[in-house]
Amino acid sequence: MAIEHLLLMRHAKSSWNHEGLTDHERPLNKRGLRASRDIGGVLRARGLVPEHIWSSDSQRTRDTFAHSFPDSDIKPVWHKGFYHASANQVLYLCAENGEPESGTLMLLGHNPGWEDLLFHFSGLSRRMPTGACAIFQRTREKADWLERDSWRLTDLLLPRDYEV
Repeated sequence: MAIEHLLLMRHAKSSWNHEGLTDHERPLNKRGLRASRDIGGVLRARGLVPEHIWSSDSQRTRDTFAHSFPDSDIKPVWHKGFYHASANQVLYLCAENGEPESGTLMLLGHNPGWEDLLFHFSGLSRRMPTGACAIFQRTREKADWLERDSWRLTDLLLPRDYEV
């Protein structure tokens, strides 16, 4: 078996109004909380709630997860190495951890690495604003899961498209 979907999600909009906190400790702002909820709702509606989440351990990625998938049984794996990682660093950590056996995997983290991962898997140079989530579908189950030709970009969810 192999994972069927890969989701690349950038953390939602974080707050800059928390004096005394490090960058790593910054939480989401109100817009980020709404965006997380909205994108999580779209993923649930499409049947794409991830069984596996590998995420940066920053507060804003933790908050993005918590508000995207409230009341879920998902147990994220918090990777310190995802914090402001390059695409190459993320791919290395993914290879080191190995492909999950099945389902949907979400990689949750930060730019510029996530825009570079979007390019790596799709060949498309696209902006990935805060809260965006790229949805990839597996095209070649037997191929290396970290190679571009294993995936097809099916959608890029942008929070502004789902604001009420």
